[in-house]
Amino acid sequence: MRKDASLEFLRGAAALVVLNGHILRAFAPSAEGGEGGNAAQSLKTSLAFIAFNGGSAVYLFFVLSSYVLVKRYFETRKAQDLLLGAIKRLPRLAGPVLVTVLASCFIFKLDLYFFQDAAAVTQSEWLSSFGNASKVLSPETASFADAFQQGAWRTFIYGDKYYDSSLWTMTVEFWGGMLTFALAPIIFFLLGRWTLLSWFCVATGVFLALQVSFFFCAFPASLMLYPLLAMGLRPNRWVRGAMAIASLTLLGYAGSAVGIYRPFALLETALSDDVGLRQACVAIPASIMLVYAMLSVDEPPAWLSGKAARFLGDLSFPLYLVHLPVICSLASWVLLVSGSTALGAAAAMLGSILAALPLVIFNNWWVQVLGALFNRFRRGGPIASAPAAASA
Repeated sequence: MRKDASLEFLRGAAALVVLNGHILRAFAPSAEGGEGGNAAQSLKTSLAFIAFNGGSAVYLFFVLSSYVLVKRYFETRKAQDLLLGAIKRLPRLAGPVLVTVLASCFIFKLDLYFFQDAAAVTQSEWLSSFGNASKVLSPETASFADAFQQGAWRTFIYGDKYYDSSLWTMTVEFWGGMLTFALAPIIFFLLGRWTLLSWFCVATGVFLALQVSFFFCAFPASLMLYPLLAMGLRPNRWVRGAMAIASLTLLGYAGSAVGIYRPFALLETALSDDVGLRQACVAIPASIMLVYAMLSVDEPPAWLSGKAARFLGDLSFPLYLVHLPVICSLASWVLLVSGSTALGAAAAMLGSILAALPLVIFNNWWVQVLGALFNRFRRGGPIASAPAAASA
């Protein structure tokens, strides 16, 4: 299945935003307005926070994942494509995650994490807790056997994330993907027959996901992209530009009605107890609007469809996985040695990109291996032949 380069660009940009946000939270927590911070005195008051709002960028990740997961099935309407996609989901995610978790365990064993000493300098509660990990390990408590289990399956099934706290999203990715696979056949069947019912199915999926966690809502909600595209509505470039600007502005909202986001005070009144839910209510529709604007471009410009965009897409997942260990090890050490938060932040940015490059190579190889294995079933293996046998 051919990748859409413009979506790969979005994926890479979202990964960079998450990296920026965590660097800010680690080395300049007052500017990020995080734990105990004052949002009204932080970057959250301005459009500049678009480049640092990792929370909204994660929702963009979820929307992109859900859309891409069932794209082949939408085109072929073959049940085996849906089944193989669901079966492949866990090993697809687990390969690079396992490598990262084992590497983090190795860093723990060598006692090369310096985040607690660095946090004492920057006063970052997030950094002192290893990025809000459920527990902080030591060279004695870190275990390769434990890390292997976490990277291979526990982080996806149960949400374990104390070797790399960024892995909290993997639970949402896995179970949200399963929800997408379950809803897609119903929505696509209704599409073109009873369109209103397909929209109702999307709304029902969002409601059911909300009963578990608002994080999961992005997965069924993103399926509305298919009815929108099926309607054949293609906004002109001016409308697309307005949609992109509006969605990017909304993606800067972090749940606090401050600065240019003061109009969201009404949402704050309605959902006063949950900052995360307020952000989800804005970030998910904004992400869908941005993706739709991108998909509506018949001939995307070179910067959206060229090699650089595809490289950003290849870099996105590995960069997301490795950046927190780099911040807590190399970047924290540079800060302590130099006494400069700017140098620490620069080390985090450069070190994360360099550390991600070997994982890019592994990730691409892993995708090819899984693709070759599952394509064998698709072309004539047991799964592919089952429908034919049944019809005979």
